[in-house]
Amino acid sequence: MNNNKGVLQRPSERRLNATSTLEKVSTDTIQIKPIEQKEIEKVTVVQKKPSFALGLLTILLLISYIFTLKTYEPVNNIMITGGIIVYPLTFLVLAYVFRYYGFKETRKCIFGSVLLFIIFMLLTAICVIPKANNQTSNYNAVVQYLYTNNFFMLGNTKIFYPTLGQFFGIITAFTISHLLFATIYNAIHKYTVDYLAIGLSVFIAAITDRIIFMPILFLENLMSGANTFDYFLKCLTSEFMATIIATIIIIMLYVIITSIKDSRKKA
Repeated sequence: MNNNKGVLQRPSERRLNATSTLEKVSTDTIQIKPIEQKEIEKVTVVQKKPSFALGLLTILLLISYIFTLKTYEPVNNIMITGGIIVYPLTFLVLAYVFRYYGFKETRKCIFGSVLLFIIFMLLTAICVIPKANNQTSNYNAVVQYLYTNNFFMLGNTKIFYPTLGQFFGIITAFTISHLLFATIYNAIHKYTVDYLAIGLSVFIAAITDRIIFMPILFLENLMSGANTFDYFLKCLTSEFMATIIATIIIIMLYVIITSIKDSRKKA
């Protein structure tokens, strides 16, 4: 009898054990369901792409390019390029993308917008060739003036191309400064207030942008003597001052936009 101890069970005990097993399985199932739901939500978020931001960045780049060669004097001895009015908004767009889509999508938007900008400029240069040589379209003359205002002769055909300092300057400065912005923000936003991280990242990246862009833009004119070095320094200093003001405006806009979006999510 000792060898059979614990082997045989009463019917009531078997029913009790079966009920306990079902309860345990049910409890485990309930605990797994929320985890599965979170994973589904996580996959859904990852699949979203900020296509609107990519398009907006490209448009802002094109608009900035148009006004880059125009200099304005809003205050005596303060010379700024027209692009500085629109260009800082690119940092605001990327700040939004980073907050709601992440670092990887931010990098994709930077490279994607540069690629679309280059494609647009190449297509524009190609499309203006026939009409420019036939001189049959006023619209074509406007496009040529805005984007491809230089040309060289290839036989009897004019080949139009953009101002090289303006073109390569904006591409180089945009890529480096915006990658720098995303990198700095990614490194510090977890350890400080979000708005402070945005402000510091934008300020450093925007100053870097002007340091890279302005020498490339003025290089040809400085070498040819069309602009003096004093004039270049005046423009560079003015751009720094405009960058400080733009940083403050971007922080304010960022606070407003994110507050509205987050309040809508909670509602």
